[in-house]
Amino acid sequence: MATFGELKNRVLRLLGDPEGAGYDDALIIDAVQAAQLAILPWMPKTAKTSLTAGDTVYALPDDFYAVEAVVIQSTGEIVPQAMFAPGSFHGANISGNNDWIEYPAGSLSFSKELPGDYDLYYLAVWTPLGDTPDEDLTLEPPNASMTGMAFYSAAYALQPQAVNTAEVRQFNTRVDSGNPEHNPLQDAALYLLKLFQNEMNRHPKHQRAQR
Repeated sequence: MATFGELKNRVLRLLGDPEGAGYDDALIIDAVQAAQLAILPWMPKTAKTSLTAGDTVYALPDDFYAVEAVVIQSTGEIVPQAMFAPGSFHGANISGNNDWIEYPAGSLSFSKELPGDYDLYYLAVWTPLGDTPDEDLTLEPPNASMTGMAFYSAAYALQPQAVNTAEVRQFNTRVDSGNPEHNPLQDAALYLLKLFQNEMNRHPKHQRAQR
């Protein structure tokens, strides 16, 4: 698995600043953390936890990103998601065993009190890097994601300069020929984001469970 230091060096080389003179460590850490979130639709972290019988509302795990499935442990039955639509039902009077909905924020609510333990299969966020990760910290995302993460991190790291350039407008000039860029840093960031999308689309997107 790749380390934070290895990815950081790839990002700085992409930015044309191998020594990192123009990018402080906090910005690169933020950029890599943002990249770990950006890859989730293609390469999420899968996780599982148990919901103990006896309640209708359960707090979701701290690393929760999205529900994959809720399964009754004793039978293996997959519990359906409640559909809020005219003619549908939700609450203690439904005819089925149970259903669930992600509501309120940070919680999973069931129509009926759980009579036994359930399993929650979910997508999780990759473990955050922390404020001061060591260079040799092993990153959790798979190696196949590193090129995409490098593109996204580089685009993120360009944002402060692109915003400052837009504010001072030093490239806001007109010439008689050609097509000058008013904000080349912004265009570079957008180009890197396009490379990120192209790279990640080469990989199979995570197939979400039917709910």
